[in-house]
Parts: sequence; C-alpha cells; structure tokens
Amino acid sequence: MADFDPDYEQITKLMVERVGGYASPKTQAKELMEMTGLEPDIAEAFFKGLTPRGAGRPSDVRGYAKKHGYQGKKKTPPKRG
Repeated sequence: MADFDPDYEQITKLMVERVGGYASPKTQAKELMEMTGLEPDIAEAFFKGLTPRGAGRPSDVRGYAKKHGYQGKKKTPPKRG
C-alpha cells in the first residue's frame, strides 16, 4: 500500500492534461508513481480510461468548467492627451 500525503491539485492537473490530450498514459503514470509510490500497472490503469475522445472532459475531471474565452483582466491602454 502506498503511504503518502496526497496533493489533490497536482493529481487533478495530471488528469486534466491527460483528458486534454497533452500527455500519454505512460507519461502521466510515471509522474503519478513519483508522487504517490503506486506500482506502474496501477498508475497507468488510473489514466487509461481518461482519453480526449472518451470518458471525460476537463470540466468533468475538475468538477467545474472555466469561462469560455477567459484570459484574465484586460489592461486598459493609457490615455493620450
């Protein structure tokens, strides 16, 4: 049994990257193994079902959807006078 203090935000970030198609299950499994101490087969199985075209979307994994087109606050240009 793996004995660790989980960082849920990091694990969620790994899952979102996988669902978004930015990483393969093997790459994400390596990172999860380093974080948690899980065996390679278990860590890879954790990411197998998360595919860009499959079971989930990033909003499903995160639990919320980001606003469409969110870029942060826009800077206002200085007034010329």
